[in-house]
Amino acid sequence: MSNNFFEALHQIAADKGIPREEIEAIVESAMLSAYKKQYGTVDNVKVVFDRENNNVTVVSRRMVVKNAKNPAEEISLEKARKIQPHADLGDDINVEENPLESFGRIAAQTAKQVIIQKIKEAEKNIIYNEFKDKEGELINGFLQRKSRDAIFVELGRTEGILPLREQSPLEHFKTGDRIKALILTVQKNTKGPNIVLSRAHPKFIEKLFEMEIPEIYDNVVKIVNIVREPGLRTKVAVTSERDDIDSVGACVGMRGIRIQSIVRELEGEKIDVVEYFPDKKIMAANALTPARVKEIVEIADGGVIAVVENDNYSFAVGKNGHNVRLASRLCGFDIDIKTEDQYREFLASSDSRAIVEQLFSQSSEDETSLEELPGLDPRTIKLLESGGIFSVEDLVEYSLEDLMKIDGIGEKTAQKILEMISETVEFEEYDEEDDDDEIDEDSEE
Repeated sequence: MSNNFFEALHQIAADKGIPREEIEAIVESAMLSAYKKQYGTVDNVKVVFDRENNNVTVVSRRMVVKNAKNPAEEISLEKARKIQPHADLGDDINVEENPLESFGRIAAQTAKQVIIQKIKEAEKNIIYNEFKDKEGELINGFLQRKSRDAIFVELGRTEGILPLREQSPLEHFKTGDRIKALILTVQKNTKGPNIVLSRAHPKFIEKLFEMEIPEIYDNVVKIVNIVREPGLRTKVAVTSERDDIDSVGACVGMRGIRIQSIVRELEGEKIDVVEYFPDKKIMAANALTPARVKEIVEIADGGVIAVVENDNYSFAVGKNGHNVRLASRLCGFDIDIKTEDQYREFLASSDSRAIVEQLFSQSSEDETSLEELPGLDPRTIKLLESGGIFSVEDLVEYSLEDLMKIDGIGEKTAQKILEMISETVEFEEYDEEDDDDEIDEDSEE
C-alpha cells in the first residue's frame, strides 16, 4: 500500500482522536476482508506493517509447484524464483502483495467500505466514552437548531439534545447562543451517542453552586438537599461541620454577589438558601423562607403545622402553593400552613384535640436536654442531634460502639461522653441517698 494512502489514514485517525494501534487494526481487518474476497481464504495470510516507511503489505504463505492451480495457496516455480532464487518444488515461501495493485475492483471496494465503516464506529465509541465519563458534569455549547420539542446544542465533534422537559420556562435562546447545561445521560444508538442535556435538574443547580462557591467545591460547606420547580423557585439546604463557617453566608456572598451570578444564569429564578437542621421545627421554619413563621407544631402523622400571621400567609404558601410544596420536599415531611385564626379553629375541633393529646402523650415532659449535661460542648451536641439523640435519656441508651457510628464522633469523644453520663448518674444517686438519710433521721425523731 502506498505511503501517501497510509499517511492519509493516520491523519484521519489523528483528526478523529483514534489511536494509531486502532487504525492499524482497522486497516488489517480491511485487508483481510479484501484478500478473502479475492482469493476465498485468509488461513495462510497476515498483514505486515512497516512503521518506519509508513507502508503496509499483505503476506501469504504459498507452496511452490510446477503449475499453480490455486493462486491463494500455490505459486509456480518460475514466479517463486523471482522472489526467492533458490526456491524449489515443494518449498513454502512468503509472497508479498501490494493490495492496491493485486486486488481486483470488487476486493478493493470491499477494503474501502470496511475502513470507512470501522473508522466511523471507532469515532462513535470514542465520543461515547468521552461524554459518558462526563455524566453529571456541566458543559458549554452553542445552540445549533431548534424544534418544537427540543434544542440541539453543538458540543464540538457531536451535538447534544436539550428536551423541552429539561428547560426552564423563563429561558429563551436563539441560534448561536452559548448554552451551559448538565450532561444528564449518555446512551449509545446506531447514529452515535445520544447526549441528553438538562437545565432543569437539581444537579444543574448543585454544579452551579460548586462553580461559583469555593466552600462548596472544597466540601467545607455541604449541600444536604436541593428541590426545584424550574422557572419558579429553588430551595437549597446547606450545612457545615465547622463552627466558624456561616454556611448560608458563604453561599450568598458579600452583598449577595455569589448567589446573584447563579440567579442571572437561571434568568432570574428565585433561590432560597437555608441552613439545614435535624430538628424538624427549626428546619420547617427555615424551609418556608421568605415567610416568617410564628410557631411550628408537630402533629401525630409525622408532619407539622406552621402558624403564620395573616400578612405572611401568601408568602408561606407561594404562587399556586409552590413555596410550601418545595419546603415540604426539602424537609422530607408534610407542612400545613395555617394563620393564627385557622389554627385556633383547628384546636377547637374535637379531632384536632385528639391529635394534639396523642402527640403530647408520646413525649415526656421530664426529658433532660443535652445542654444540661455538664461538659458537653455545642459542637458535640450538634453531632449527637444529627445522629438522632436529643436528650440525656436518649443518650444513656447508647453504648461506646453506638456512639462511634455517628458521623464526627470518634472513640475518644465517645468515651468522654460516657464518662460524663457516668459521673452525672453517680452524683444523682448520691443526692438521693442523702435525701433518704434525712427522711430516716426525721422518722426516728
